[in-house]
Amino acid sequence: MPKFSVIVTFDVTEPHLQDSLDSLARQDQRRDEAEVVLVPVAARAGEDAGEADTGHAEPHSADSGESAAPADGAGDPVPPPVAAGVSSAAGTDEADEYDADPDDAEDAGTAAQQPQEAPDEESDEAVDTARTEGLSTAREFAAAPPAGLRTTLAERSAPSHGAARAAGAAASTGEYLMFVQGGDMLSSYALSYLGGCLDDSGSDLATGDVYRFNELGTRPSAAHRKVFARTRTGVDVRAHPALLSDRLHGNKLWRRSFWDHLPAGSFVLRTDAGGDPDRDTDLDVVRALFAACSIDVLVAPVHLLRDRDAVDDLATAPGLSRRLTALTELSTALSGPDREIWDSRALRSDVRSILLRMDGADDDARRVFLDLANAYLDTVARSVLDSLGPLHRLNYFLVRKRQEERLLETVTFQKSVELKKAPVVRRGLHYYLRYPFFEDAAAGVPREVYRADSELKVRQKTESVEWRDGRLVVSGRVGVVHLRAARRWHQQILAFAVDTETGRRTPVPVKVRRAAEYRLPDLPTAARHDFGGFEITLDPERLRTGGGWQSGSWQLELVVVNRGLVRRRIVGNPVSGPVERPPYQRVDEDVWVRPAWDGDRRLAVEVAPAKARLDGHRINRAGARPELVLSGEFVAPPAAEARWLRLTRAPGTARLEYPLEVDGARFCTRVPVDDIVDNAVDEGTRLLRQEHWTADLVTPDGQLAPVALPDEVESAAYEAVDGYHELAVQRTGNGYLRVRGGWAHPVVREVSWSGRNLVLEGRYSAPAGAGLVFKALGRDEEHPVSLTRDGAAFRAAFTPADIPTLSGTLPLSAGSYQLWARVRRGDGPATDVGAEVDAELLHRLPLRMETPERTYTFEDTGSEMPVLRVASDLRPEEKGTFAQQRLRDSVYPALREEPLQPGILFDSYTGRQFSDSPHSIYAELRSRGDWAEYPMSWLVKDGQVNLPGDLERVRHNGGDFYEALARSAYLVTNSRQPAWFARRPDQVVVQTWHGSMLKRIGFDIENIRGKARDYHEKLAWETKQWDYLVSPSPWATPILRRAFRFEGEILETGYPRNDIFFSPEREAIAARIRRLLGLPEDKKVVLYAPTWRDDKYYTRGKHKLDLHLDLQRMYEKLGEDHVLLVRRHPRVVDSVPAVGRDFVYDVSLYPEIMELFLITDVLVTDYSSMMFDFANTGRPMLFFTYDIESYRDNLRGFYFDFEETAPGPLLKTSDDVIGALVDVDEVAAAYGGKYREFTDRFCPLDDGNASARVADRVFGAG
Repeated sequence: MPKFSVIVTFDVTEPHLQDSLDSLARQDQRRDEAEVVLVPVAARAGEDAGEADTGHAEPHSADSGESAAPADGAGDPVPPPVAAGVSSAAGTDEADEYDADPDDAEDAGTAAQQPQEAPDEESDEAVDTARTEGLSTAREFAAAPPAGLRTTLAERSAPSHGAARAAGAAASTGEYLMFVQGGDMLSSYALSYLGGCLDDSGSDLATGDVYRFNELGTRPSAAHRKVFARTRTGVDVRAHPALLSDRLHGNKLWRRSFWDHLPAGSFVLRTDAGGDPDRDTDLDVVRALFAACSIDVLVAPVHLLRDRDAVDDLATAPGLSRRLTALTELSTALSGPDREIWDSRALRSDVRSILLRMDGADDDARRVFLDLANAYLDTVARSVLDSLGPLHRLNYFLVRKRQEERLLETVTFQKSVELKKAPVVRRGLHYYLRYPFFEDAAAGVPREVYRADSELKVRQKTESVEWRDGRLVVSGRVGVVHLRAARRWHQQILAFAVDTETGRRTPVPVKVRRAAEYRLPDLPTAARHDFGGFEITLDPERLRTGGGWQSGSWQLELVVVNRGLVRRRIVGNPVSGPVERPPYQRVDEDVWVRPAWDGDRRLAVEVAPAKARLDGHRINRAGARPELVLSGEFVAPPAAEARWLRLTRAPGTARLEYPLEVDGARFCTRVPVDDIVDNAVDEGTRLLRQEHWTADLVTPDGQLAPVALPDEVESAAYEAVDGYHELAVQRTGNGYLRVRGGWAHPVVREVSWSGRNLVLEGRYSAPAGAGLVFKALGRDEEHPVSLTRDGAAFRAAFTPADIPTLSGTLPLSAGSYQLWARVRRGDGPATDVGAEVDAELLHRLPLRMETPERTYTFEDTGSEMPVLRVASDLRPEEKGTFAQQRLRDSVYPALREEPLQPGILFDSYTGRQFSDSPHSIYAELRSRGDWAEYPMSWLVKDGQVNLPGDLERVRHNGGDFYEALARSAYLVTNSRQPAWFARRPDQVVVQTWHGSMLKRIGFDIENIRGKARDYHEKLAWETKQWDYLVSPSPWATPILRRAFRFEGEILETGYPRNDIFFSPEREAIAARIRRLLGLPEDKKVVLYAPTWRDDKYYTRGKHKLDLHLDLQRMYEKLGEDHVLLVRRHPRVVDSVPAVGRDFVYDVSLYPEIMELFLITDVLVTDYSSMMFDFANTGRPMLFFTYDIESYRDNLRGFYFDFEETAPGPLLKTSDDVIGALVDVDEVAAAYGGKYREFTDRFCPLDDGNASARVADRVFGAG
C-alpha cells in the first residue's frame, strides 16, 4: 500500500494540467511511496467542452492495469482521445474568497466563482483540441508516468471537483490523501514535509502555507499569512479559530482514517449552486476542521495556487441566497461551542463579505439579503453578537432593524479612508468609536453598540536591543491605540521577565521616556512627541534558576496602564534594521544569553549553556565527492552522547544526518557538498528558495544539542564544482552554526559614501558576467549597479541621488531597495540571488548620506540582506498625520492672510509628471513676451519630476506646497485639489482636467468605490474653487458642466495637450524619442496602454497589472517586424514581463504620453481616454475589451454607446488582438468611416492652438 495518494482533479479543458503533473514528478519522497489518481471533471453547461464528453475510453493504469471506478452518479464516461493542443481555458479554484480577511483585496473572489474562458477559435481542430486538452495531458501522463509512480486515470468524469475528490479518494489506497486541482502545483517537498509531521504527531491532518502565482511570478497568499506565522502541532481549531480562514483542500495532507469518517451532509453534491456545484465546498473544509481532534500547522509553503479569473455573484439575489443558505446550514449542523465559534467567524467575515457588496446590488438582492441575514441572525446566540466588535455590531443592528439606507451608508464608510480615521470619544468611564449614526437620535442606534474594548489594544515596536555594562537594554515605543500618552500621567508601564516554561514572572526595571509620535521616526525634530517611549533593562542574574544557570527561554512582558485601562503585551515587533539581529553575550563560562525573534516576531531571551561548539571547518576535495569537514568539541550533556549531526533545511522541510567520528570530548563529521547544494529548494520565481540548514547533534534517544559557532571561528564560503554554487559555513544571529548551500551569494565586506556614490566592496565567487542590482520592495522597480571584478573580489558603485531614467536624471524615490546579484547560467533564465553583509561590517552599520533633498541609508535588515533606505523629500517636521494637520489647519490659514505673490503654480497628476495640458500652457506662456520672465513653479511629488531651470520646484505636502496654494496668483492643474484648499477672491484657478470622457466621472458615478461618504460634498466644494474648466469639444461641455455641477466659465478650446500633433517640430520630437528608447527604425511600433480596473487592486492605490495579452504568442507572431511598448497606468504596481529579444519595452515612466503617440503606429487600449487624443494621428486603434460587460455595467459606466461608436474593432481575446495587428491595414480600412465620424464628433477643436486660446482668455492675449 502506498503511503501517499495524490488525487488530481482537473477540468477536461484545463490547459495547465502539465504544470501540476510536473510538480508531482519533482516530489522528493520515494516514488514507490506514492500513487496518483487523475479524475477529470466534466465541462459545465454552456461550455463547448461539454460536447466532447461522449463515448468511452479505455482507462490507463500504468503499473497495475486497474482503473478508478466512478462514484455513484459521478458523471459521464471519459471521451476518446483527441490531438493535443493549446487552449486558453482556465479551471476553477477552491473557495478562495472565504480564505481571506474581508478587507484583503488580493484574495477576493471565490473558488466556485471562477469561469471558464472561451477556447481559441482559429479552426475547428483547435476548438476540439481546447475542449479536451486537460484530458489529453492526463492520458499521456497515465500512459507513461515517471518511473515507479503508480498512476491511474478514472474512466468517468465527475460533475464537480468536490465529487472528483470523493471519487479519487474512494479509488485510492494510500495512508494519506493529498488533493491537487489541475493547474495548481505542489512544492517539491510537500508530501514528505507534511507526511513526516503527521508520522510524528499522529494528527488528523497537516496544513501548510499557500503561495499564489500567475504568468508574472509568485507571491505569498495574503489570506494565509497570519495563519502560518509559526509552526504548531496537535492544535485544535477551537483553541485557534484563525484556522477557519484556511479553507483550501489542496494545502492539506489528510489522514485517510480521518477523511473516511468525516461527517455526512457535505456541500460537494449540492444541486442548487447556480450551475457550479463547487461554489461552497470551502465549507466542507470548515466542517472537517471542526471534526479534527488535532491539526498540524506548518509554516513552509506547500501549495502553489494559480490565479484564476473570478466571477463575483454575491451581489445578486441567486448568488447571495445560495451562499447565505450554505452558511446557515453549516451553522445548524454544528452545536454548542463549535456553533458559537463558527457564527462569530461567519459574521465577521463571510456574511460581512456579502454585506459589503450591497452597495452594488439591486433592490431585489438587498431584500433577499435582509431576509436571509435576519433568518441567520435569528439563530445566533446573543452572547456571540455582543462579543463582536463595534463595527460588526453596527452592521447587524442595522440589518436587524432593516434600515437599508443607513446600512448602505455604513458600507460606504467601511470601504473608505473614514474607517481608519474614526475617532474614539469618552463618555463617563467608557470609550466609544464614532462610527456612523453615533448619538444620532433619528437612527436610534444604542450607544453600547459603539463601545470600544479590544479595539483599544496595545501597539508596540522594538527599536533597539543592545548590551550596556553587562545588561540587556530593550527600547522602543508602546501605547494604546486611540489613546496617545500626551502627558506623563496618561500612561504608566510595568515590565516582567516571563519564563516560557513555568510562567514565572520576574519584575524588571523599565522607564518611560519621551519619544516621537508612534508612526514617526524617533528624532528630536519630529512634528510631535509624547510619553510613549520605553526602555527595559534586564540584568541576566535575574534569569538564574535555583542559584545557577539552567537552559530556558524568557519573554519580556509590558503592562501598560493608560487612563485606567490595563493592557498586556509581550515585547516584539522589531522595526526593520539592526534590531532584527540582536546581539548575544557570554554571562559565565560556557553560558550565553542569546536574544532572538520567534515566529511571531516576539523577543525570546534564551539562557543557553553551551552543549557543543565548532572549532574548525574545511573542504576535503581529495575523494570523488568533495566533503565539508566539521570538527568541534562536546561541552556538556547531552552532547557527549551524540552520534549524529542533523542538518535541518529551514523552516523544517528536510533533514539530513551524518555519523560523528568521536574521540573523547571531540567530534568530527563529513558532509558531502553536493548533498547540501543539490537539496536546495529554488522554486516559485525565487520566492520559494530554501538554502539554509540548522545544525544539531543527535543522541541515540533523540535528544538534540545545538552547535555553537564561537566568534573566534571565522565563517567561510567554499566554491562548488560548477562555480555558480557554493557551500557556506555561517553563524546565525544568535551564535549557532548554520550551513548554506546553493547559489553563490555576494558578500559585502566594506561600504562607504564617496561624494554622492555608494561604494561597496566584497567577495563574490560566481563567474564573470554576474551583476548587482538594487530592487525596490513593494513595487516593480530595479536599478543596475556598476560593478568591477578582480577574481572573486568585487567593487561596486551606485549613485542613488542621480538615477538615469526615461524622465531624465532623478533621485531614487522614497522606499527600501534590497541588493541582489543577477546571474545567468549559459542560455538559461537569469536568477537573482540576495547579497549578504559580512559579520565584521555589521557593527559599522547603518551608514548614511545626507543631501539637501533627502537622506540615504545603507543598513543591515537582520534578514541577511543589505538594504538601501531612501527617505522622502519631506523634512521631519513635515512628516506624519499631526504634522500635516498642523500645516493644513494652522499654517495654511495664516498664509492665506499674507498678500498674494506673483506666480503660477502648475500641477500635473498631483505632482507626478511634467506633462499634459498644464505643460502645454506653460510652454505657450513662456513663448509670450509678457510672461517669459514671470515667476512659475511646478508641483513635484517626492522629487520624481525633472523640471527646466526656469521653474521652481514645489514639494508635494511640504511647507512650500501649502504656501504656494495659499499665495500663488494662478493655479493651473489637471488634477483634484485637497479638500481644504479655498481659492482666495483674487486667485485664479484653471482646471484643465485630464481626458475626454468615455467613463463616467464626478457626480455621474453612482457607486463611488473606496471614497468617503462625503465624497460628493467635497467634490461640490472643490469645483466651486475653479474659475475656469477646459473642455475638449462641444460634445464634452455639457457633460463636464453636469458631472462637476460647475457654475463657472467653461473654456471650450480643445485640449492644450493635443497641440503637439500639429506642431512643426513633431517629426523631430518623434526621432528624438525613438533614439532615447532605442527602437529599431525598421519595425512598427505598437503601444499597449490599458487603464486600471477599479476592482483589481492589492491595497489602496496599488492596482494589479491586467494585461490579458499573451505576450509570448505576440512575440512569435509579430516579433520579426514589430515592437510592443507597454505603458502601465501610474496606479498599477505589477511588472511588465520581458518577453522575447528587443520586443517588449516598458515605457511607463516616460512622462509625456502625447510624445509617445508621435512614434506609435498602432494603439491598443481599452477604455482609456487616450483614444480621443490619439485620434488626431489618424493611425489605427484596436480596443482590447475582454471585460466590457462588467466594466460598462458594474464599474464605471459609459457616456455613449462605445460598441457602436468606437473607431476600431472591439476585441475579446489575445488572439483577436494579434490577428488584428497582422491585418491592421485591412482593419483600418474597414473602420475608416467610423474613425472620421469619431474625430469629427470628439476632436473638432484640435488644431494646434488650444493652448493659445486658454492663455488668451485666462492670462490675456499675447
